[in-house]
Amino acid sequence: METQTQPHTTAQPTPVRHGLARAVARAVKRQAAGAQNSFDEEHVLALILNKDLEKTKCIEKLKKYCQELNEVNLKIEQVHEKLKDFCDNGKADTKCQSLQTKVMGKCTDFKTKKLEPALKDPSDDNCKENERQCLFLEGACPNELKEKCSELRNKCYQRKRDGVAEEVLLRALHGDLENTTECEKKIKNVCPKIGQESDELTMLCLDQQATCVSLVAKGKSKCSVLKQKVEEALKEKNELRGKCLPLLEQCYFHRGNCKKDASQCKPQNKDCEDYLPKCDELAKECGKKGVIYIHPGPDFDPTKPEPTVAEDIGLEELYKRAEEDGVFIGRQQVRDATALLALLVKKDNTGNNDIGKKCNEILENKCKNSHEHEALEKLCAKNAANNIGKEKCKELEEDIKKTCNIFASKLINNHLFDPKKGNNGIIGWGGLPTFLSNEDCTKLESYCFYFEKKCQDGEKSCANVRAACYKRGLDARANKVLQENMRGMLHGSNKSWLEKFQQELVKVCKELKENKENFPNDELFALCVQPAKAARLLTHDLRMKTIFLRQQLDKRRDFPTDKDCKELGRKCQDLGEDSKEITWPCHTLEQQCNRLGTTEILKQVLLDEHKDTLKDQESCVKYLKEKCNKWSRRGDDRFSFICVFQNATCKSMVDDVQDR
Repeated sequence: METQTQPHTTAQPTPVRHGLARAVARAVKRQAAGAQNSFDEEHVLALILNKDLEKTKCIEKLKKYCQELNEVNLKIEQVHEKLKDFCDNGKADTKCQSLQTKVMGKCTDFKTKKLEPALKDPSDDNCKENERQCLFLEGACPNELKEKCSELRNKCYQRKRDGVAEEVLLRALHGDLENTTECEKKIKNVCPKIGQESDELTMLCLDQQATCVSLVAKGKSKCSVLKQKVEEALKEKNELRGKCLPLLEQCYFHRGNCKKDASQCKPQNKDCEDYLPKCDELAKECGKKGVIYIHPGPDFDPTKPEPTVAEDIGLEELYKRAEEDGVFIGRQQVRDATALLALLVKKDNTGNNDIGKKCNEILENKCKNSHEHEALEKLCAKNAANNIGKEKCKELEEDIKKTCNIFASKLINNHLFDPKKGNNGIIGWGGLPTFLSNEDCTKLESYCFYFEKKCQDGEKSCANVRAACYKRGLDARANKVLQENMRGMLHGSNKSWLEKFQQELVKVCKELKENKENFPNDELFALCVQPAKAARLLTHDLRMKTIFLRQQLDKRRDFPTDKDCKELGRKCQDLGEDSKEITWPCHTLEQQCNRLGTTEILKQVLLDEHKDTLKDQESCVKYLKEKCNKWSRRGDDRFSFICVFQNATCKSMVDDVQDR
């Protein structure tokens, strides 16, 4: 049972509580319903064969594909029913006879009738359907589709990221979106606290007036949509349970913006619908079904730090949900004055390219609102540019050139753009690098955010950056599903391992398809119909995850935080069955996390004694030494590990108490 405190029926927003993981998972599954019904056998063959559609190459590659299946005792119909009989004698010849013509026809029709119109309107539905077609057809028709498919993916990816940033601010400002004046008052306090959490949030915070106009309108729009959804859900109570958590979450964050005009909400007005009372009814009905929403953020505890804005709005959960949709959003990595000014200094309509002059004009305007970005506060004084700001404007053009050179070297190192080697255009989906880490993507995307318009070939190279990071996210989503179902089988290299691996993969794919009526996403389908390729990709992906985890462990394992213990501990558990390389680093992390937990218990014990032992390091060490000796004589080994590290333990406890 999912539990929740009972809501109260007042005019104020109901403090429902948070817990959406299962509901989101169900929503992700529903997105796939009918997903693979929009393609036929030509699509599947185009995916498998890529450019090898000409008859001779087609026959050769299909025979190789069938041979690989035979070698591991698999029949092609076990891989997918649309491929049944493809490996029978003579079938490959027949299928390849006119395949190239058919696939090229599909590519042309797709490009003109669907893809180009979708680029003008990259809605959720258009993105979903056309990204799917790009996945299947681009490799077969790269000349026709590569650039347009890259453009589509960039737009769809950016749309998802923009949507998350908008939701973050709607949540952070809930209850303050009645009008733009209220919004502008609140956003000044909110942006310094969460503006660094993504490039898109930075952009919204840089023009707070325009952002508030948009958010107020969006808040009103959400009210009418939310009211309609809640009313519809309440009419169908038999199907309500699966809708409860997402709707209760929306009620918690958005009903506070749904106050009608004050004149409509006087006590004598029976028709007043202040703050969507239907949300209270929804909470009651969901409670009867055992579904309770738990709001984000910790419960009140005067001994702990005040919750951050990010905690209050459930930012971590929002970002996890975006990751399930193929989009990793990391905290902004580049935020210095050069970056900010490069973003703000845009080419004007007069053709004036004097960057220094335009920079001074920008500061003259932006210094009036220096709270919009912390870099402005160093460049401004008394609503005007200070000496540091003026000097920065003089040096800006040269600083941008230096940064562009650094950015170019990062692009080359990551195989994303290299004119000297002929790699100076859009890279096809299948040719994008697969070894980028989350940190790599966050940093490269921040460079693009600030310098895309200023660096040579910035737009093309940044299209590759975003496509590569999007592909990484989509592939990670598919890989995760298979890896979770194949733990312990993801390491090996000999023939017998490969046979067992592919047989298990096909079995897992069949179960996934049957359980969810279709594959949860298209990238998963692409892996399932190519078992030999999937074996290479999944083991390579595991290897890269292990390398990245090892790097994180080397930095964090000796002095982890609570967050490190949760996140890295989970990764150790997931990857440990298939990698001996991380056994000892993960063991060290576990020990230090146990010490951290024990330190928290000890701190509470010492605080409860009310002896001021945690007021400074000296008092703590002296008292802890006495305690450790006493515990040792009694044979009490609860705190034995931290007694070995008394100085470090005391430093941790004293610092924590001082912070609070």
